[in-house]
Amino acid sequence: MALEAAGEPAHTRCLSVLLTKGEGDSVAFRADVLDLRKAGLMALAGRIATAGIIHKMELTGSFAAETDRIEHLDWRQTHVMHEANEATRGECCRDPMHRLSELVGTRLGEGFAANLKHAFGGPLGCTHIGTLFQEISALVARRRALDPEIACREASRADGERIASRSVFFDAFLAGDGASTTIDLRLADIHFAPHAADGSEVLARHDEARLLSRVAMAGWQLEAVEAKERLRRGPSCGEAPWIRRDEAVETFAGHSLGGGLARRCLDQLGSAEEDALIRSCVLNLSPGMTQLGAALSDGLAPASEARPGGFAGMGPGPCYMLRADGPLVETIRGGPAAGGEASEAGGR
Repeated sequence: MALEAAGEPAHTRCLSVLLTKGEGDSVAFRADVLDLRKAGLMALAGRIATAGIIHKMELTGSFAAETDRIEHLDWRQTHVMHEANEATRGECCRDPMHRLSELVGTRLGEGFAANLKHAFGGPLGCTHIGTLFQEISALVARRRALDPEIACREASRADGERIASRSVFFDAFLAGDGASTTIDLRLADIHFAPHAADGSEVLARHDEARLLSRVAMAGWQLEAVEAKERLRRGPSCGEAPWIRRDEAVETFAGHSLGGGLARRCLDQLGSAEEDALIRSCVLNLSPGMTQLGAALSDGLAPASEARPGGFAGMGPGPCYMLRADGPLVETIRGGPAAGGEASEAGGR
């Protein structure tokens, strides 16, 4: 690839999804999101945003193997951006999580994004959990597309046996002059066949995609983007060539990551299965980019590049804590703990 992942490490995001054989005819899932900020210092609504673990959240539950409908759902958030304090008037990022219960009974895969948005989108929920849930749905849809009758083959598995996993890594590197960032986004799917007679795991396939992009910090303009993927069959999972997929992503160059990229991606790549992995990579660009704001600041005052000009980061949404009429936004906009015109949206 012509682009290189080089520069000052700024942020890493990891999304991880695991599907295992659940009780009866169900499939159990666990999904985690981890945001690790590697630089930055910024005053933020009465708090000091620093490097370290910013978000650590998980979803667990199960869905029916035959229909992909969610049967059970639970969640845990050990690290959130905003704990309850004076600036938030007692609110915190965990407050909207109960709304996830509305998703029980909905079907993962096609159409799930609309249900997720209705129950948990914008000021109703959390963008990080929403992004994670979309990867759960995408992996389930991929699994179904590869084998429409897959539910019939799951019955022979032992409880707890691994079925499939997905990992998505977003790594951002700042250029020496701070004018741009290189984003290295990698996705890997592993699909397991039923265990061998001796209990050993058997690999069915290993699919990978990689997307490299350069983004100008002024306006979050996507200056260049390249993509490739590799699909390997088990059980040996031997050597296979990487296939360039630049034609699928090159038209995104010239557009901002500040808004509208998701719709443009869905309009261009649609639901074609051959674009499934690349589509997931592109859809993770903007959510990952929003984590860079505080990493750009090194002296308490927020960096001007934290948000592109005109970005509507204050409402309605993009999440419960940043809803237009919420106490945190009131504080940021000029309350006693605001500390000037700092934009919290730049620290998420």
